[in-house]
Amino acid sequence: MHKLCLPLLTLALAVPALGLSTTADARDDKTPSLSETGAVKTSLTASASASASITISDKDALNDDILAVIDLPIVAAEAREAGIEETEIKEALDSTRDSGLSASDATEIVATEAEQTRKRGVKKGFGRWVRMQVASGLRGQKLAAKIKERKTDTAELDEKQLEDLRGKLEKQREINQNWRRGQLTKRGELIAKGKKPVLMNKERHDQLKAKIEAAQGRIDGAQDKLDGQQDATEARLRALQIRIDAASAADKPVLEAEKQRLEKELGKLEKREDKLEKVEDKLEKRDDKLDKIGDKLDKAADKADKAEKREDRAEKREDAAEKREDAAEKREDRKAADKKAAGDPK
Repeated sequence: MHKLCLPLLTLALAVPALGLSTTADARDDKTPSLSETGAVKTSLTASASASASITISDKDALNDDILAVIDLPIVAAEAREAGIEETEIKEALDSTRDSGLSASDATEIVATEAEQTRKRGVKKGFGRWVRMQVASGLRGQKLAAKIKERKTDTAELDEKQLEDLRGKLEKQREINQNWRRGQLTKRGELIAKGKKPVLMNKERHDQLKAKIEAAQGRIDGAQDKLDGQQDATEARLRALQIRIDAASAADKPVLEAEKQRLEKELGKLEKREDKLEKVEDKLEKRDDKLDKIGDKLDKAADKADKAEKREDRAEKREDAAEKREDAAEKREDRKAADKKAAGDPK
């Protein structure tokens, strides 16, 4: 079975131990509070003031990160396969949540670190390093670029440094949440004006899906090979049993020993088959989930297109009504002009 434990197969495994969400709900602002310090309490006036100071470009507002949200569990599995420790991944993800960043931000961070780890090797303290960066206000592409520049391990922090980080994360949390709210608000305004959201991270999403499909192909090939080995072993056992039945008392001990060896080998093959089936089931569930989400995205796009067509039809009806009103007014004006020309005082 060890030959079946290919690195790509780990992409099929979700990460329930990290409590990750793979739905769009993970993108909202209901991020849990810091466990060490409790909820961040701010007044409505302060929140409104912070929101008013946030500037969001049209591009940022229209960027739709749903694919990155979907891919977070797969990216985390890929990071483990690259050699990043589970505790480091968890601390990095906790830091994004504690600072009010979205699940798509977490995906970007973990995916970039996994990519860099394969190039330069594992650097200790990834989780701590991420905590320091998000506390300083870095996010998105700027943080991803910073990860690519990281060349050394990150030393452990003392209690005072950790306490300072907690305070910074609390402040950053409100800023990031207000940014997200502002982004969603502006997106709604732009969509109402006819703009369309832009789907981000599609290339990476397609690559991850292709890896899962490639892993499925490997499993299918391994299953075929395993089936052939089982069939051959069973055939040898049947032939050996015929020889045992016809053998002399002196020859039977050797033949019985060979039968036991083949039966043990067949048992190992059956166990390998059971493990392979479990991996295949997990892989199929992951693939099915991605397909279902893809279907939902397609339906959402169709729904948006239909809504746009309805709006176009409504606008055309309004234009036609306005033209009819203009024509009616012109007719009335002509009648009034004709009556006036004919000397009719009315």
